[in-house]
Order: sequence, then C-alpha cells, then structure tokens
Amino acid sequence: MLPLTLLNAAQNKPMLVELKNGETFNGHLVACDNFMNITLKEVYQTSSSGEQFWKMEECYIKGSTVGRATV
Repeated sequence: MLPLTLLNAAQNKPMLVELKNGETFNGHLVACDNFMNITLKEVYQTSSSGEQFWKMEECYIKGSTVGRATV
C-alpha cells in the first residue's frame, strides 16, 4: 500500500509524527496532501530533548520537515 493511500485511509485515527529535528507530534489525523503536509487535531507536541510539552487544538506540519509518521 502506498504511504499517502495509507495516510488518507487513517483520517481521524491517532498518529505520531516525528520531525527531522527530533520533535514529535501526537494527535488525530485530519488531512494529508500529496506533499505529505499533515494537519492534526488534539495535538501534544514534545521537544526534541523530551523536556518540554505543548498541547494544541490543531496544527499543520509541512511535509518537508517530516522524518517519519506512524499510524
């Protein structure tokens, strides 16, 4: 299965997105486009050091910054 097909099938499911800089975002997938730009809702962001946390209602992640995404 192609990665974008899998992501589109996983809408409203929880997922983890790790950026190339080590930051992580845990939330529910709202949308994903052909450039791997991802929109999440009910998001918890963790700093790359793991010492800081933020809660956001919704966030947009640019596809070129994504290291990996786990559904």
